[in-house]
Amino acid sequence: MNNQIEATLSALRKRHINGIFAQDRAEANQKILSLIPPDLTVGIGDSTSMRQLGTLEVLREKGIRIINPFEHKGEDMDMAEFRRQRERLRKETIRCDVFLTGTNALTEDGKLVNVDAVGNRVAGMFWGHPVSIVIAGRNKIVPDLDEAFLRIRRIIAPTHFHIRASLGGRKRETPCVTTGECSDCQAKDRGCNIFTVIEGRPGQTQLNVILINQDLGLGWDPDWSPERIAEIRSHYQKMVSVPI
Repeated sequence: MNNQIEATLSALRKRHINGIFAQDRAEANQKILSLIPPDLTVGIGDSTSMRQLGTLEVLREKGIRIINPFEHKGEDMDMAEFRRQRERLRKETIRCDVFLTGTNALTEDGKLVNVDAVGNRVAGMFWGHPVSIVIAGRNKIVPDLDEAFLRIRRIIAPTHFHIRASLGGRKRETPCVTTGECSDCQAKDRGCNIFTVIEGRPGQTQLNVILINQDLGLGWDPDWSPERIAEIRSHYQKMVSVPI
């Protein structure tokens, strides 16, 4: 565990958030399982980091019931029915026993910073259920709130929408899909609609943050080596969910 990770975990705990360290994929999934009581239902907020860890497969192997609005459409389901089902499942995840998702950024002083298009993922982090589990790779750590917002606006969100469109997902009518850069647009199809900052444990939810000593999801410092940045992008592109 390096000094930055250790300091971030300590900062989370001072904010009464359960900061947990995991060295790798196997340990992370073990820690996640330890936080889920038997016979409870887990709601999923879309997270590429979670797919990179293989967490959903591990939960299913243990017989844990999962509500995941982001499953692929069945061949015998028409589009209208699929969208109705996705919306219903989104609402159900907020009322689950446990909510599981990732985070866009985590400051060194223990604040979780996120952006969302619809709001279900960020709402699920802090309301509607007794237990919330948030996973974060080491690359999500940033010095402070200013850097968190800069990274989300300049790197994470534009890259996220650009990659999804390039893979055949719905192409948002926003400048960042074309340019790969944020212009703080006012487009009707804008995806960066809701920003949240969690500064302490929510009043009715046990919030757990599992910090993994691996690069997961999107997020990097522009000063990092080109090789590390390229690897983060490549791994993300292989695992990203393409929405319909």
